[in-house]
Parts: sequence; C-alpha cells; structure tokens
Amino acid sequence: MLMSNLQVRDVSAAAFAVLTERELADIRRNEGARVIQHGRHYWEQTGAPGFFQPVHLLARLNPEEATRPTPWSWGYRATLAPNAASAANGSVPVLRLPDLANYEVNSLSANRRNKLRKCQRLVRIVQLTGPELLEEQGHALILDALSRTQHKKPPSREQYLEQVKKYFRGNHWCVLAGIIEGKLGGYLDGYVVDGVAYGANAYYATWALPTNISTGLVFEFAQLCRRLECVHTFTGGLHSREVPQLSQFKDDMGFVVDPLPIKWEMSPLARTFIRMHRPHAYYRLTGTE
Repeated sequence: MLMSNLQVRDVSAAAFAVLTERELADIRRNEGARVIQHGRHYWEQTGAPGFFQPVHLLARLNPEEATRPTPWSWGYRATLAPNAASAANGSVPVLRLPDLANYEVNSLSANRRNKLRKCQRLVRIVQLTGPELLEEQGHALILDALSRTQHKKPPSREQYLEQVKKYFRGNHWCVLAGIIEGKLGGYLDGYVVDGVAYGANAYYATWALPTNISTGLVFEFAQLCRRLECVHTFTGGLHSREVPQLSQFKDDMGFVVDPLPIKWEMSPLARTFIRMHRPHAYYRLTGTE
C-alpha cells in the first residue's frame, strides 16, 4: 500500500497539543462520556454506571476534594496529593518512568537495548496525522491483537472507525505507528494533561512481534514526551500483575510500580462482588486485596 505522506510524519518531528484538565473534560463530554464538575475538578463515570474518578486520574487532590462527586454514585476514587497521604485508604498501582527527564537507551535492560536496536533496523516509526492508514489496516490489526491478548472485547468495524475519528477531531491525541515494509505492524496512542503523559492503548500484529515493534513504539513515545518540557510524569497504565509477560516487558523498559495514595469508597455489595469475581480489577481500583 502506498501511504500518503500527508498522513504521516517522522517520529522525530511528532507534535501534539498539551491539555488542561478542563479541556480534557470538555473533550470527554463531547465524546459522549458522563462528566461532572465536583469542586475544582472534573470527574468521569467509568466502567459500570455510577462509578466515578477524576478525568485526570493523577491530578492529586486534597482530602476535602476527594469526596463522593454525586449522591447517585455507588463508588469513586481519587488520587491524593503527596502531603495528604495519611488520609489515604488505598492506592492506585501506576506504572511510570521514575526519571523521565533522563530516560534514554541506557535506562533499558541490556536485553531490551538489543531489542530496541533490532526494531530500529526493521521498523519505521511515524506519527499518524490522518485516519487513512488506520481505516485501511487498523481493524484487522486490532482483531488480531485482541484475539491474542484477550484483554477486552474486540470492537466491530463501525465501532473501531468511530474511535479512529476521535483521534483526529482535535490535535491532542498522539498516535505513533510502526510501519514494516509498507504495512501497519502496530500502533499506540496517548495524550498529555497538566504535565502528565498517559500512554492509553497499544496494539501489535502477531506477525510484527519478532521485530520488537512494541519496544520501539513505547521508547519513542517516551522520548517524545521527554522533549515536551512541560511533561514531568509518563505513565504506562496500571499494573497488570496477572499478566507476567507484560509486567516483565514494562520492567525491562524501565517502568516501576508506584502505588500512589488514593481515597476511595464503594458500596458494600459492589465491593464484595468485584473483590470475589474480579480480584485483579479490584487491586487496580483500590490497591488492596
């Protein structure tokens, strides 16, 4: 497939907008999410209806701000400021790079450095500036990736194309893709809000895994965030302790598990159900067993 040069740019020239919490809240509301303002912060309903957390999860609230955002909520959580850790009753197990400002090749394990060099030989990493490549090859790729990882239900083609549209409605999403001999081998997305870079989703084709495309894409996204002087934290999601291979990958890439203090509440019935039937999700929600 011939790619339009108007729809990709080299990762060395990648750029995207940095959001404030309010701007992120407006975007999520326009995308159809239920977003409410509670005090100085914006909260989003996530997961099962009635559970809320700040749209900017790492906003670090004061204890008096970390309260039930609506009387109709059956549960909520909010990350606390460092000086308010004594008020915490749980934690959120964030994967983050401990020293983004100095993150470079030598931050990786020796084995991962070798894999990065292999990726750099075989994969061209670009920023997507338009939907063309994802519209043509993305859905097949995501079906392949999710059939392998099974971490969520695969979207229909129509659902997938709607998500692709969201990437390019503004300029706050950064989508990095790995191109191998003209074909899409994988991609990841992320955004930055108030100095925190969130790596949101990543999908890799099974046939592309031997190129170590995942290593190259994560490394380049971190380097891009490092070049943005306003970014002080890069998070690669939450700790998936039940997936040892993913945990090892994150460890090799230099991520650490940082249990940030949170204040949370949950109805007794919901708490019992989630704890019994989805213990790993319960751990990610509350930081407790």
